[in-house]
Amino acid sequence: MSAVICYGSLIPDRVLRLPYFPHPGEGVHALSEHLYLGGEPCNVGGHLAAWGESVIIAGNNLGSDPLGTFVQKQLAARIDTRVMSRVDPAVQTPTCYIWTTPDGERTIVPSWPTPTGWTLPGDELLHQARILSASIYGPGMEQMLARARAVGLPLAVADIAGPDDPRLPGAAIVTTSRAVLQRRHDVHDLDRWMAAVHAASGALVVMSAGDAAVHALTSDGRHWSVVPPTIAPVDTTGAGDALKAGLIFGWLRGWSTQDTLRWSVAAASLQCLHPGPCEQPASPAEIEQVLANIQVQPTEPEEGLR
Repeated sequence: MSAVICYGSLIPDRVLRLPYFPHPGEGVHALSEHLYLGGEPCNVGGHLAAWGESVIIAGNNLGSDPLGTFVQKQLAARIDTRVMSRVDPAVQTPTCYIWTTPDGERTIVPSWPTPTGWTLPGDELLHQARILSASIYGPGMEQMLARARAVGLPLAVADIAGPDDPRLPGAAIVTTSRAVLQRRHDVHDLDRWMAAVHAASGALVVMSAGDAAVHALTSDGRHWSVVPPTIAPVDTTGAGDALKAGLIFGWLRGWSTQDTLRWSVAAASLQCLHPGPCEQPASPAEIEQVLANIQVQPTEPEEGLR
């Protein structure tokens, strides 16, 4: 059976829910604390598995410590997933610390106390796969991308810096957010950035913007705008991964641009209604209930993206 390979960081997310983000030097009591399975390959793969896809999750090796055991048990519970990760007693399992506030916003701080090593899928699995979802984090990424390109495996990548990013060659899907472009990469001419990435790759390029419209530039050069449904977010962690999973899902099924974008935006919006990055992926039935409320409109490049 063909599969999706999701490669990157296999880590737990330790989520602290705060009443508000404290000012420097200020203390604040947490409202709650919870441990979730995290990391982009687990989140993207978790959604795809919940929608019936065969998924291979691979990335860093895990420690034999309690956090490593937690990740192993959580991955074992995923539907129809195969996990490529070794347990190394010399490794301290990395952790992602996430602070969330009642408005759904979050701050993320990954911590990798020791080098972990990594496990790559074998050649047979690479030839069976249809697409590789590669995250921005995770040891062994350069080797993973090189092997995927060697066999012509299309890529789905997120949060790249621009057209010169080493993760871009071979990409069929590129996702990012306005916040990542502006805050992490200091990009403010967003339309020009999307056009440059598209010109360099020919990929479907999709940029989210919180509760504002999602903008897409398709492989044939057409611009689309998608207004997400109005929701009261609980936690926005994992919304970008749900969006990426939806784009991959539509790509695998050969859906139209409109149907793919509707599904992706619906999945991302519904993800924000639950705490944790992928604790409760929206089911196909739940997604279908909101599809009719999501409009996809063709647009022209706008000054408003700048």
